[in-house]
Amino acid sequence: MALDKVNVPSVREAFIQEIENKILSGELKVGDKLPSARELCRIMGVSLTVVNAGVSELASIGFLEVHPRRGTYVADYKLNGKTEAFAAVMRYNGGKLDDHEIRSCCESRIALDSYVAKLVTDRADDEQIAQLGEYAEKLHGITEVEEFCTAITDFYRKLYSMSDNTFLTLLFNSTLEPQKGIYSAYFRKNGVASTLANTEKIYESIAARDADKAGRYLLEAVNSAISGDTSILKG
Repeated sequence: MALDKVNVPSVREAFIQEIENKILSGELKVGDKLPSARELCRIMGVSLTVVNAGVSELASIGFLEVHPRRGTYVADYKLNGKTEAFAAVMRYNGGKLDDHEIRSCCESRIALDSYVAKLVTDRADDEQIAQLGEYAEKLHGITEVEEFCTAITDFYRKLYSMSDNTFLTLLFNSTLEPQKGIYSAYFRKNGVASTLANTEKIYESIAARDADKAGRYLLEAVNSAISGDTSILKG
């Protein structure tokens, strides 16, 4: 039996993740001043080398601002954050998003899905569209929620890849786990029947190369998660 090596985060990575989590949870707020490097060493039980390297990386990502002779402060990562900050948000709390991040994720999908549909209807060939139909067909007969979550994200991942837009495709792929979490909460509250029917309409519209109609169904699908009686938002 072949076994893989267990990968344990380095001390530097653990330090970085701890500070990220404190910021993302709101325990550390924008403008808060961090303890001095030597105080962080004492509090967190790490070396000065780890603290300096970790703070430098967190600053480059957009979580911290370092002001010589004044200290290190929590930065506005939403304003200054780089790609790595986005990745940190996506993995925070095991990929489980709060209401604000769920709304942010869904609003991003609302902005992008319709344009993806237009790109697909313009660029995808008949064979690719037929393959999308196979993904839609796989949804039938699935009764287990987590399996359905995987299948529906596979459908959308295929749809995005058919846009022939590298950035859009990779952006969607980078949010797969949080997307599955949103779907899981939605299906546990509302069941899968409406999503199954809506996905069929999306596919049929794409197959007919009707981007406007596909866009409307895509908007309906995402908007139902954050508005009306089907919303999964707690607040």
